[in-house]
Amino acid sequence: MSTDTTTRSFSWRNLSWLTWGLGLLATATFLAVASPPSYYYPMPLMGGGMYESQGAPMGGSGSGSAGMVPARDMNVAYPDSYPYQGSTPPATDTREFLKINYSAEMLTRDVPALTRRVLTTVRGYEGRVDQESSGPKYGYVSFALPQAKYEAFRTELEGLVGRRFLSININSSNLLPEKQSIEEQQKQADAALADYQAARTRVVNTHASTIKSLQAQVDGQNAALSDAKEQAPSTNRDITIAQLEAVLIDYRQRIVDENAAYAKQLATADAQIKYGQDWQKAVKTQDKTLLDNVATVNGTVSIRWISLWEALQLYLPGYWIPGILALITLFSAYRDRRRFRRTYV
Repeated sequence: MSTDTTTRSFSWRNLSWLTWGLGLLATATFLAVASPPSYYYPMPLMGGGMYESQGAPMGGSGSGSAGMVPARDMNVAYPDSYPYQGSTPPATDTREFLKINYSAEMLTRDVPALTRRVLTTVRGYEGRVDQESSGPKYGYVSFALPQAKYEAFRTELEGLVGRRFLSININSSNLLPEKQSIEEQQKQADAALADYQAARTRVVNTHASTIKSLQAQVDGQNAALSDAKEQAPSTNRDITIAQLEAVLIDYRQRIVDENAAYAKQLATADAQIKYGQDWQKAVKTQDKTLLDNVATVNGTVSIRWISLWEALQLYLPGYWIPGILALITLFSAYRDRRRFRRTYV
C-alpha cells in the first residue's frame, strides 16, 4: 500500500483578504503621508470679505510635530506704531513698554462651538471683539484686551483645546525708543513755549517803556506849547508854536506807529505761544496714545476643522501610521504562511 503526498509551496496567492487589506491600507497611508493634500484657508478681511491662502494642513507629514508650525518658525512682523530714528537706548534705562501681539491657531471637530467659546473668553476678560467669522470649517476672531488681563486670559484660552491642537505665536517689542523720543519732544516743546512766553513778555515791556518815553515827550511838548501860547504875539512866538506843534505831531505819530508795530509783534508772539501750546498738547496726546497702545494686547485666533485622519497624525506623526500598518501586515502574512504550512505540508 502506498501513500501519495503532495507538497505545495506558499505564494502571494495564498495570502488572506485581511493581509491584502492591511497591505493596501499601509500603502495608502504611506502615499497620504508622503504627499499631503493642500488646503485653502479663508482669512477674513476688514469689511467682511474673505481672503483665501493656500497651505499645507497642520497635520502634515515628515516631522515629529505632525506639521504643527512652531512659534519660533513663524516669521510674523508687526508694523511700528511710532517710527523712531535714533540710537539704541542705553542699558542704564531699564524701563519696559512692551507691546504684545498674540495669535493662536486651534484645531477642532466643532468650529462654531469653539468660536463661541473663544468669544465668551475674550469678553469675559473685558476684551473687545474687533472681527468675527465662523463657518463649518473655519473660524476667526480678532480682539483687543487690557494687558493686565493677558496672562489669565491666555491660561483659559489655551485650555480650550489640547496642546497638540494648538499653535501659538507671540510677538512683543519694547517701545522704549519711542517713549524716549516723545520725552525729548516734550522737553523741546516745553523749552520752546518758555522762550515764546519770555519773548512776549519782552515785547510787552519794551512797548510799555517806549510808550512811556514818547508820552513823556508829548507831555513836555504840550507844556512848552502852552507856555509859548501865553507869550505876547510876535513873529518869533508864532515860529516857536509852529515848531512845537510839528514836533508834537511827530511824537503822536510815533506813538501811533509804536502801537501798530506792537499790535503786530503781540499777534506774532501770541501765535508762537499758541503753536507752542499745541505742540505740547500734541506730544502729550502722542504719549497717551503710546501708553494706551502698550496697555492693550491685540490678538487673533484662527480656528480650523480637523479630520480624524489629521487628528490621528497629531498623535502618530510622520510615518508612524504606515509603519505600524506595515508591521501588522507582515505579522498577518506570517500567520497566513504558518496556517498554510500546517494545512498542506
